[in-house]
Amino acid sequence: MSSLKEFNVSEVAAHNSKTDLFVIIHGKVYDITNYVRDHPGGADVLIDVAGGDATAAYEDVGHSEDANEILETYLVGTVKDAQQFVQPKTVRVIQQRSSSTDTSKKTSPTAKAVTAISATLTATAVIYISSKHRQALGDLVTNYTTASWRITNTHVPYLSFLRGGFSSGFAAATLACTAVGGIIGSKLSSFTKIDSGFTKYRPHIKASSVKKQNPHLTKGFLEPKNYKKLPLVKKDQLSSNVFRFVFQLPSSRDVIGLPIGQHVAIKAMVNGAAVSRSYTPTSNNLDLGRLELVIKCYPDGLLTGQYLAALEVGDKVEFRGPKGGMKYHNGLCKKIGMIAGGTGITPMYQLIRAICEDDRDTTEISLIYANRSEEDILLRRELETFARAYPKNFKLWYMLDHPSKDWAYGKGYVTPEVMAAKLPASAPDTKIMLCGPPGMVNASKKSLVAAGFEAPGAVAKMSDQIFCF
Repeated sequence: MSSLKEFNVSEVAAHNSKTDLFVIIHGKVYDITNYVRDHPGGADVLIDVAGGDATAAYEDVGHSEDANEILETYLVGTVKDAQQFVQPKTVRVIQQRSSSTDTSKKTSPTAKAVTAISATLTATAVIYISSKHRQALGDLVTNYTTASWRITNTHVPYLSFLRGGFSSGFAAATLACTAVGGIIGSKLSSFTKIDSGFTKYRPHIKASSVKKQNPHLTKGFLEPKNYKKLPLVKKDQLSSNVFRFVFQLPSSRDVIGLPIGQHVAIKAMVNGAAVSRSYTPTSNNLDLGRLELVIKCYPDGLLTGQYLAALEVGDKVEFRGPKGGMKYHNGLCKKIGMIAGGTGITPMYQLIRAICEDDRDTTEISLIYANRSEEDILLRRELETFARAYPKNFKLWYMLDHPSKDWAYGKGYVTPEVMAAKLPASAPDTKIMLCGPPGMVNASKKSLVAAGFEAPGAVAKMSDQIFCF
């Protein structure tokens, strides 16, 4: 902190425009001028707090760990005589459970068994059980002075012997008690029996006793709190400023350890300052021994332009993870609509691949992928391969700003009309996922909300109907 400049509040207030934007957060001063265009919430949100103390607004939104890391890269100083921010306390309303509910939950298994047996044996005749037999039955009849067991209609014929005197009556009582005992034993066994595959399933259904483990939930190389280094073993240039980076894991049998929908953080020293950014790999836990990323390297980007673009095979890069609000699993929803722009295709591709490669996953995906020109389409061969091989799972639609004359897909912006034609309609079992330039994402959110989808919060959650990566 000693090397940082100390600002007066009035000095910070002078930086209050889109091209010169300072904010104060927790007593620190940040120059976020160069981040305005990349802010997921749009430029207006930042301009509203330009030159002022944005601590309350920042905390109210509840920014992610990724946002905190990005913010620290823009730190330029501290505020003189800064006051500590105190988070307002939330009020919790605790409902008291009724005593009747608590009592019902404390009912013993034995009492439940007695109740079930009594309900099952319908009234046609009554058998009186001696105190000796009651003692043998234990807790089942502890609360009964004289236990009265009821017998179903199927046992009534045996009672005709009661008319024949003591011998006949004794024989009838014996038979009745035997029947009752059989019923009691059968009923009690249902409470203690563990269903096997033979009793639970019909003969023609094959029941597996071992649940198949989800490979995408396997822990691997990554650690969520500590950065670990990996060497770059391959670097391919996919377009003028887009590269595919392949990093080698310590063992050829190692996995990344990244759930579907989550991402990794890369950290590097650039111009003497630590810079961190997050990216979604195009590889997953099925790709043993490697981690693959497709990244657009902007010429003026701190991490991409000055670090990643200059990487050479053999250089080591620091990674940590998993990170992110999405952890996809089979059954999350029935339909997924996707809108991606540019390198925003990478998290979408990760989900598309996982769903198509899982024979048990019947989720339907509809993707709208927007780019400037045909040459800018990333992972095109892979996407079209999945679309051909899995037509029931995956439908693909491109949008281009500058298409050729024989272009077979859409032209221009992703409009509400395009969304209505190519994406699933709003429904409880449907999600829409967005990733791309902030302008495209914000415009898409507004159109989707107008079409009946629930607006997402500031911090992405898996429960959101519109999920923003």
